[in-house]
Amino acid sequence: MAQAKDETPQSEPDEEIVLDDDEIVVEEAATSEAPTATATLTDERAESPLGSERVIYVNAPIPPTAHSNRVIGGLLALVGAVVFAVLYALVAAGMIALRGAGGLTIADFVTDAIFWIPVLVYTIGFVLLVLLVNRAAWWAHVLGSLAVALVTYVGAVGLLLVVTGIVGASPGLAAVATSPFVIAAAIVARETAIWVGLLIARRGQRLAARNRAERAAFDAEQAAAAR
Repeated sequence: MAQAKDETPQSEPDEEIVLDDDEIVVEEAATSEAPTATATLTDERAESPLGSERVIYVNAPIPPTAHSNRVIGGLLALVGAVVFAVLYALVAAGMIALRGAGGLTIADFVTDAIFWIPVLVYTIGFVLLVLLVNRAAWWAHVLGSLAVALVTYVGAVGLLLVVTGIVGASPGLAAVATSPFVIAAAIVARETAIWVGLLIARRGQRLAARNRAERAAFDAEQAAAAR
């Protein structure tokens, strides 16, 4: 009896797949340790809306500074105090020569409190006036001279009472307030403040005109730049 042939098809031999080393591709899963690209301010390749633009800071224009008359005016006021002292001494010398003044000489007068106290009070009052009015016109000095005269008179009377009271020789308020030397000091103070104030006011007006011219030039320059 003939053996039946096994008709079951035999499986073909497996094909061997050979890959070159340079054809092997290995895919690695992305991990949290994967390098990431970071951009810094110094990285020229960083994408930024202003990456290709330069920021330029421009200083705002500074308006011109107003020139003050206080320093020079204060120095002129000190010169005015010297003028006041000289005029006050001359007026007192004339009064002593005409009235005799009880044996009082001009040398005694200029070393007495009746002389140097009005000079001191006038100096303080006039310097404060000049610092206050600054570049004001002459009319401010004319009005201010009244205040200087009043301060000189009241201050002189008050300080003379204090000084003479300390030494125990106070003549009394009425005698000091009606002293011809104190009254003369107030009159000389007003006149000196007026005419020295005229010189200070002239310089102040020149400075005021200069300030206006510089401000007008600055405003014109800014207007032209804004067009």
